[in-house]
Amino acid sequence: MKTTRPILWRAIVAFFLVFAMPAQTVAQEQKAPAQPPSVSVVPVVRSEVTLRIVASGGLLAREEVAVSARVSGAEIIALMADVGDTVVKGEQLARLSEQTLTAQLQQADANLASAGASIAQANGQLASATATATQARTALDRQQQLRLDGTVAQATLDQAQAVADSAAAAVQTANAAISSAQAGKSQAMAARAIAALNLSWATVTAPVGGIVIARTARLGDQSNAGSAMFELIRDGQIEAEVQIVETDIVNISVGNVAMVSIAGLPPRRGTVRRISPKVDALTRLGSARISIDDLSGLRVGVFARADITASRRMALTVPTSAVTTIGEHSVVQVVTDGIVQERTIVPGVLSMGRREVISGLEEGQQVLARAGPFFRSGDAVTPVVTGDPPEAPAEMQP
Repeated sequence: MKTTRPILWRAIVAFFLVFAMPAQTVAQEQKAPAQPPSVSVVPVVRSEVTLRIVASGGLLAREEVAVSARVSGAEIIALMADVGDTVVKGEQLARLSEQTLTAQLQQADANLASAGASIAQANGQLASATATATQARTALDRQQQLRLDGTVAQATLDQAQAVADSAAAAVQTANAAISSAQAGKSQAMAARAIAALNLSWATVTAPVGGIVIARTARLGDQSNAGSAMFELIRDGQIEAEVQIVETDIVNISVGNVAMVSIAGLPPRRGTVRRISPKVDALTRLGSARISIDDLSGLRVGVFARADITASRRMALTVPTSAVTTIGEHSVVQVVTDGIVQERTIVPGVLSMGRREVISGLEEGQQVLARAGPFFRSGDAVTPVVTGDPPEAPAEMQP
């Protein structure tokens, strides 16, 4: 009996420890109020947002200049420039044969001399006709006086009148001949000027400085006025032309800064120089020209990509993870006095991992750092502020 009694007491104590004490602990826990779950929240802050537009395209000449011969039919006898050469304004690019052009100038000189001789001859005829007319007029005056005195017949007076009229007509003819000769001389002078100009054009020169990007002329070919022999990039200016979707092109402006990435070369700074006034109706793309500060190593036709900074401003922002977008609606979960409330917002620019909030929130409000289906409006939470708010750049701080 002594042995059995201690064993029985040990069993009673073990039962109490296993079953009674946990029940008591559970009861105590049920009486204590439940602690709301802890969640990470971030404040709505005002920070810098940057609207960047990325577009791609290629490099091309800012202005191409075609250089052609100004006379036709002359043989190309020398070429002094080739593709890739850098030339200055007035530099010789090609020479044409001068034989035909020189002969044309000599012929023009001969025609001019002949025109001068014709003028001299007409002047001589005018002098002779004038003298004859003067003599005829004197004779007519004498016959008229004699007729008044009754010493000559009317027939004699009529004959003197006819002679005077004929002499006056000869003077008019001589004057007309002089005018015609002078017109002929003017034409001969113009023809000579053209012949001299054509001869000067036997040397083809660069109208502007730049880089030769094409040469179609060959030795022995006949020149063809208006047909390009060379093509130049004026002043060596190469820029990027990029294609931009219609929803983005309305946001950029002339003067916007861009970083241009070029195949095989390091990125370099550029500036939007020109924006196309129209958008292609089929592709819905517009174009923009971007001048590039550093032209070293650039080649026409190379692929280029531009990161254009369209605007920079201070605005209310939240982390992108705090925004849930379903269809056309964007929602954040605001925490006020430990209670979650869904709030519809109007989102703006996405910049550096943060989303601009155009409307729907106020500065200083707290939102869930990571939105999701875990909480609904009315849920109680314990907010824990995480992360440091972004700082405004020095140049944009008040």
